Amino acid sequence: MFTLDASSIDKSLPVPVGTQLHGLLAYMLSFGDIPDGAKLPSVRQLAADIGIAPMTVAQVYKQLRDEGLVEMRHGLGAFAIQDPKIRLPGSNPLDALRGDIGALIEKADNLGISTLSLISMINAQSQFPRGGDGLNIVFVCIFEGPGRDYVEQIRPVLAPEDKVRLITLDSLAGSDTLREACRKADLVLTFVNREAEVRSHVDSDNLLGLRFIPSEQTRQNLARLDPRTRVAAVTHFKEYIAIMRPSVREFAPHVSDIRVTWSSAPDLEETLAQCNAVIFASGADHVAEHVPEGTPCFEYRHAPDPGAVENVLAPHLADIRRQKSRGLQTSHPSQKVAARPKGN
Repeated sequence: MFTLDASSIDKSLPVPVGTQLHGLLAYMLSFGDIPDGAKLPSVRQLAADIGIAPMTVAQVYKQLRDEGLVEMRHGLGAFAIQDPKIRLPGSNPLDALRGDIGALIEKADNLGISTLSLISMINAQSQFPRGGDGLNIVFVCIFEGPGRDYVEQIRPVLAPEDKVRLITLDSLAGSDTLREACRKADLVLTFVNREAEVRSHVDSDNLLGLRFIPSEQTRQNLARLDPRTRVAAVTHFKEYIAIMRPSVREFAPHVSDIRVTWSSAPDLEETLAQCNAVIFASGADHVAEHVPEGTPCFEYRHAPDPGAVENVLAPHLADIRRQKSRGLQTSHPSQKVAARPKGN
């Protein structure tokens, strides 16, 4: 992962340095390789490293704390929190299954069934409906296009009968109906760095922030860039302008000429004309319309972190299904009918 130094903040940009730093740290904590519990630089150290006022750094740390991305420990400093649900030992639902899994593998071995065959059997069995309705899931995204792709990428851990509704964060903020839909959902999914914002609209315990990382296609596209390329890196949100240059350099360290801007900048077309490759963040798709013909242009796209999908989302879904199943089993038959009106 990239480091923080004086080049991380561009003071020539018409974007406050505090806004740049917040976007930079929020991205690193949400999409980077900072492990859970890692200590962040002290306020004074970070201020000295990047050349801004300590008060600005302190304000950014407090904002990140309020968003649930860092934990402030008195006298010790700030520490990364990538997923509070798995921070405490033994809190991962998978821990409760380890003994059962070991016993199942041993039983299969005694019966002459290979581990690979056992895995195949489990995978096939998991696809069979287990009775009852599927889960009602809401995915709160920023943009619909990428949001649909993200849903398809997590589809392998969903049951065939699960229903996923896509809602943008902007529409959620302005609609009581959509907020109510989130409150009634079995699970509301969003990006880990947007969890606090979504929670401000939907105060519910059924919310899960999922970690995302740069997609494999994005990494390959960046790695293929010619070292002599003059790159224009364009973001949709001014807040994340500071992250564009280090994000490109992370997978294209051989490229040195990287110019950053945002999609509504008044000098956007001039910047694009001066470069021979354009990389735009999700949401800035219209930038491609202004790119000179023949100039390589691609989106810096993210994807759900496979580790988070397997180790956080999948067991979380399993836990919801168990709780829902227990609720159906313990309810009175007449209550079940009432919960499923005709036509649903």
